[in-house]
Amino acid sequence: MFFIRFVRILFVAASILVLFTTGSYSQEEEPPAPVETAGAVWRVGFWEILHQTFSSDEDHPFYQMTGTSRFKGGQGFFGLTVFDPGTNGIISNVQNKNDDGHKSKDGSLTKLFSYIPLLNGLLPFSVEYILPTELNVGVGLCFTHTNIWMDDEKVRAATSGADPSYATPFIRMASHFYMFSASLHPFGVPAPDDIDIFLGFGFSRVESTIRYGIRSNPAIVDYVPVTQTEISGSAGIMPFRRMGIASGGDSFGFMLEFLFPGKREIIDNPFAGNTIIDSTIYDATYNNRGGSLPSKVGMPGGITRLSWTYSF
Repeated sequence: MFFIRFVRILFVAASILVLFTTGSYSQEEEPPAPVETAGAVWRVGFWEILHQTFSSDEDHPFYQMTGTSRFKGGQGFFGLTVFDPGTNGIISNVQNKNDDGHKSKDGSLTKLFSYIPLLNGLLPFSVEYILPTELNVGVGLCFTHTNIWMDDEKVRAATSGADPSYATPFIRMASHFYMFSASLHPFGVPAPDDIDIFLGFGFSRVESTIRYGIRSNPAIVDYVPVTQTEISGSAGIMPFRRMGIASGGDSFGFMLEFLFPGKREIIDNPFAGNTIIDSTIYDATYNNRGGSLPSKVGMPGGITRLSWTYSF
């Protein structure tokens, strides 16, 4: 329900922008200008807000990993990825990951960018090159980098009554997306004050680190008297679809895009090979779904990305 309300708000905002932008031209009549073919355009996206959702209640990666029903229908990441008020660090998700001790398991690209001074990681951004064609449509090539952070105590599905921290296994995950895509712009290369609609397809390298374990639980205190955790890391290639709308003035504007990750399993499930406690006790306490836990999981669904843009 929250996702539906969120999309409705963004749709209304985009509609208002479209009406405002197109209405501003109709206020004054000007002599028709000669038709010119727009040249290639660079568009950089920055200072983004993300909202992650999943295709179904059972597609939440934490539910897939643990089998715990409290993650069924759970939430994805939502928030700013840079300069998020009330959080630590310039790139808050990177700061959360490092504070939680994941750095030793970073993927190759994430580890490389961790040497950037002050930031300790690559800023989330996008850069797209849009060029004209003889068919009066634009073709774009895009690179996007973003990241998410999920904490088991924050992403659990809503419930009534007590919700102790030990109700689920301990799991915190950071994922970095390095996304390459090609897109079609049916109305051509966007000019200043134009509305640009686009759709495309691409692949992303996803590097994830996970701190996982079992919290001290009164129900099984003989097996886990204190919280026990370990760290794992993995990487995979994920296909995704991309569509959205962008608008702006001579230079600055904004872009609303929807990224749809495929169903490919890209994250190693640490619980599949190590449940921390005896697997029989784990299944009886946490694995409400029953059956064996999968060795790899995915995150099919959608990522809504709203960002400021600069075009030149």
